[in-house]
Amino acid sequence: MRILLLAMPDTASSLDQVMKFPNLGLCSIAAQVPQHEVRILDLVLRPQGVRSRVLAEAEAFKPDLIGYSAMSFQYQTARLLAAALRKAQPGAMHVLGGYHATVMAEQIAGNDGACFDFMIRGEGELPFRHLVETIESGTADFAAVSALSWHDGRQWQHNPQGELLGLDSLPLPRRDARAYGGAFYFDRSFDVIETSRGCPLPCSFCSIRRMYGRSFRRLPVARVIEDLKALDRKGVQGVFFVDDNITIDVPRFKEICEEIHAAGLSHMRYIVQASVAGIAKDPSLAPAMARAGFDTVFMGVENAEDSNVAALDIKAKRGVSGDETPRAVRLLQENGIKAVGGFIVGTPGDDRRSIKRTFDYARSLGLDFPIVQCLTPYPSTEMREELLEQGLVSNPDDLTRYNGYMANVRTRHLSSKQLARTMLWESFKLYFDPRVALKSRFLRDFPQFRTRMLRNNLGLFSGLRNRLYHSTHSM
Repeated sequence: MRILLLAMPDTASSLDQVMKFPNLGLCSIAAQVPQHEVRILDLVLRPQGVRSRVLAEAEAFKPDLIGYSAMSFQYQTARLLAAALRKAQPGAMHVLGGYHATVMAEQIAGNDGACFDFMIRGEGELPFRHLVETIESGTADFAAVSALSWHDGRQWQHNPQGELLGLDSLPLPRRDARAYGGAFYFDRSFDVIETSRGCPLPCSFCSIRRMYGRSFRRLPVARVIEDLKALDRKGVQGVFFVDDNITIDVPRFKEICEEIHAAGLSHMRYIVQASVAGIAKDPSLAPAMARAGFDTVFMGVENAEDSNVAALDIKAKRGVSGDETPRAVRLLQENGIKAVGGFIVGTPGDDRRSIKRTFDYARSLGLDFPIVQCLTPYPSTEMREELLEQGLVSNPDDLTRYNGYMANVRTRHLSSKQLARTMLWESFKLYFDPRVALKSRFLRDFPQFRTRMLRNNLGLFSGLRNRLYHSTHSM
């Protein structure tokens, strides 16, 4: 069977000038069907003229099954591509996966059911393999495939979810199925790996629980090292660890760092997402990360206001003994690791003064780069339901705007337009402050990218129309 897998081109374009990472999930999906010919089009790496590019690739490949992976703000692109490919490849079957299919399967079936033959909800590896086996067998026993939504000829059926995958048996990603290369982080070729899945923390704005529940599952450390060695042999210069929260298990993360160093892989550069509490709780972690070659850590700081921290249920990320963020930033930077902090504004109680305090707080931490986003009511999150009940979701339907930067909510004090303008004004003051720039190790370490980083900041002007960092791909 010939299988074509598509990762959508839509991005929040805030950092497109300096980094683009490839899709890992489709490579893991492809590894489940090693006996089949699989071609992966990671359209983030080829974002211009997407429709004609995909149609040409499909015409040459002649797929039997076409898979689409889409988050909610990417779904419109997946729907348009599926409609075009149905006409161009009438014999192919179409399956949608990813977050949007997971949480919106019934709505998709009701509105766009003609675009897709199947949808896979949640973790996709085993359901996809079973779907391919069922199609190949000719039995059409789709009711036996867990987490599958399918049309039985009269109506859509939504099969029950199955058990989460046992990660001990997960094969290495099938990266050679990728059609496109060119992923990068500043001046280095980059790829992505995972060492764990899931996060048990209760953050009400987070969407990951709909994929994995409040679970935390670990891949074997030896498998992580094997994957890194494979990337090193291919000449990849750096790796982004895409774990949802790798610092849930700090001793294990430290073990991974020690094994990376012992395996002679510290010459590669590594990026990771981590919690403030995870970095701050063990002062020996940051030195171990530095020895392993970690370059940058992104931490979800979220907000300066104690009331907002409580409203977002993020105290466990900030630390249980007060705000440990300054300590985490200091531990990283003292060990030569760049500290990036993520912040969220636009919570129900925010006014101009509280938003300014969060931006001032971001500045005061001395981060190498602060990223301030707007609270986004992602489908099926607890936060969305709460905001809808309070009448604070200003844009419930146009999900293409749900990129994390555009204001799709209002607060009790600010309209969406006022919220967007307040964010824009404070962002200008932050990102064009020479004192902030001079502290950034990104400017010192990558001087040839200073112009590109300035272009990223110029993207702030799109905030005047509340289209901050909208995707720059073209269909």
